[in-house]
Order: sequence, then C-alpha cells, then structure tokens
Amino acid sequence: MRKLLLFLLSASPAFGWGCDGHQIVALIARAHLTPAVSAAVDKILSASPIPIEHNRFCQDTPTDLMAVAAPWADDVKGSTRTFLWHQIDIPITVRSGDYRKWCDPIGPSVNGKDRPGCIVNAIPYELGILKDPAQSAQARADALRYVIHFLGDLSQPLHVSENHDEGGNCTSYRLPFLEKPTTLHGIWDYDLITHELQTRKLTGMELASMLDDEFSGTGKQLMAEKIDVEAWTWEAHKLAISLVYGLLVPPVQVATASAGLADRASCNADRARMAEMNITINQNYMDLALKTIHQQLATAGYRLAAVLNDALQ
Repeated sequence: MRKLLLFLLSASPAFGWGCDGHQIVALIARAHLTPAVSAAVDKILSASPIPIEHNRFCQDTPTDLMAVAAPWADDVKGSTRTFLWHQIDIPITVRSGDYRKWCDPIGPSVNGKDRPGCIVNAIPYELGILKDPAQSAQARADALRYVIHFLGDLSQPLHVSENHDEGGNCTSYRLPFLEKPTTLHGIWDYDLITHELQTRKLTGMELASMLDDEFSGTGKQLMAEKIDVEAWTWEAHKLAISLVYGLLVPPVQVATASAGLADRASCNADRARMAEMNITINQNYMDLALKTIHQQLATAGYRLAAVLNDALQ
C-alpha cells in the first residue's frame, strides 16, 4: 500500500526543490567544476540527450545542460519506478542509527546487483555507473542526471524526514500569498522559492549567482570536506526536527517512530487533522525557512560540484 500511495502522490507536483530549486543547485555546482570536469559533464549529457518525447514538467529551463538535466529524475520516476530513490522517510523521533532501517527495497536486481532502496544508496549506485567508462552513453548520461538531481533532493529536509505525513505531503497549510492551501512539503519545495523569484523579479540564474556570492566562504569549506552521503542525510534530518517541524505553532504532534502511513485514506485523514489544528505559517517561519532554503540550495550546489569533480577528474 505504501508504494501505491507514493504513486498517487507522485501525480501531484511534490518535487524536491521544484524546477527552480534544482536548476539553482545545478548552476551553483557548474560554477565550481574544474574546466576539465565541466567539459566532461557536457560531453556525457550531449552523448545521450533527453528524448524529445519525454514529458518534461519543467518547461522553462536555462540553456545550461546541467540545469536542463536537473529536474529530469522527477519526470521519469513513474516510468522507471524510482519513486523511493528521491527520499528516505526517517521519523523525526529518530536522531541517529542505521539508515537502512528506513531504506525500503524496491524492484528486482539489475545485472546481478541490488537496486537502491532510497536516496542514500541511490547516489553511490548511480555514481558507480557514471564513473565506469564501459557503461553505455545512455547509462552514464542518466546516471549523471540522477546524481545532479539527488544531491539537490538530499539537502531538502523533508526528503529525509517524516512525521507520519510522507515528508510533509499529508498536511494542509495556508500561506498569505496563495489562494489555496498547500502542504508543508510544497512550502519547502517550491512555494517560498517561487514567491521570492516573483516578488523580487529574479530569474533562477540570478538567484543562483546571488547565493553563490553570499555563501562563497562556506562553499570553499564544503567542497574541501569528505564526501559522505550518509552524514549529509542526518544533517538535513536535524534541520527537519529543529526547524521544519520544530518551529510550527502550535506544535505538531510527533508520531511514534513505529507509525507508518498505510494508504491514501490515512494520508487524507492526517491532512484533515492538521488543518483542524489551524497552524499558522507566519512571517517569522517563512523568513527562517527561506533563509534555510537558500543555505541548503547553496550547500547542495557546492557538494554536487565536489562529487562531480571527484567522480570525473
């Protein structure tokens, strides 16, 4: 039933960072690739372009090939049945442990190898394909597109956390600038970013450049750190505990770690329950959330650059 629910939820635009966010991550990363790696990235992506028949959710994309590739993994997660590769549902009651407890197995093995069960092991899995020159042009191009996308998803706190709500998808909140209710996941994925771009009359490329300037000092430190996908997962998970859920007023009820979302009916019931709480997403919450979103987009961009520089050097 959980996989059915994921399929149903995938019909809504609950994409990690949305179009603009994923493209911003890619553009920041591009600025910090070595010249040789930047050329290698374009060569791999150009060798096996995204088929024109693919139904691209993000229509308005920059000309940069990495930015064009960034949202692709969301476009194909239905046809490739890779819904679970985009997240790991670690309860917010959990602070540490073996991530594999929440990393569900999906599908049969491929070429004698087990498929990834969640984002934490999907990244090294696809990196292995990307690094292997014996792989086909399409396999390497797809692997690169997955890596670009998943490094973005990994930095979104609600892609590595949940509170019996499928990472904030089974919630209902109102924002002062939206006519219809949105979800907690939507607020963090795209609502605040889209609102900022519209009100400040910025393009995604302009915001990417601004964030790169703002976090340049931090970026040097991030690119020098050890590549550790599991540690990065727990880092974003802590933000979900302290900020994403922790600053909601009134406080949300914390679900037990053993609670699980069984089906769509349960999701709808949870959404109704959250709506009855009349939680207000006030200006203070939005300001702190947007500040954190900026930080996480930049962090993802620098880490993506470090990962690609290491993989394709």
